[in-house]
Amino acid sequence: MTMDDFRKQIKFDGKWFNNRKLKQIERFIDQPGYSYYGIYDGDNLICYGAILTNHDNFINRKMDPNTAYLFDDYTNPYHRGKGLHRKIIAIREYEARKQGKSVTFAYVQSSNRASAKGFKRCGYVARIKLIYKQIGKNRPFKRKFIEL
Repeated sequence: MTMDDFRKQIKFDGKWFNNRKLKQIERFIDQPGYSYYGIYDGDNLICYGAILTNHDNFINRKMDPNTAYLFDDYTNPYHRGKGLHRKIIAIREYEARKQGKSVTFAYVQSSNRASAKGFKRCGYVARIKLIYKQIGKNRPFKRKFIEL
């Protein structure tokens, strides 16, 4: 996928895909190791997700060379409940295997029950829990990993 694919979606339906999401994607889409995949209904993007294969920005450390990080899953609200999340997970797992990756993982907020349910249905298991603590304006959150 390219930025043009995402820009077209704002014109199609700016409620589910807006400039804030577009700016987030612009930061990553052309970086080495990042790949975006989508599911379309005709010309309209209805679900997308991304893979990161060389560096984990979430915890700022190099990843194991055999791993791929699945992130930025999103399904248009009008198309939820149709199994698209599971399909976009399967597409990215397939692409990760083609790139020689043997492990895929994702971080899911505990409040995002739908995403957690989708990953569990695909065989993913919770390994850690992240706890956030607000510590100030310049460094708004501190992360703490807790093994499950």
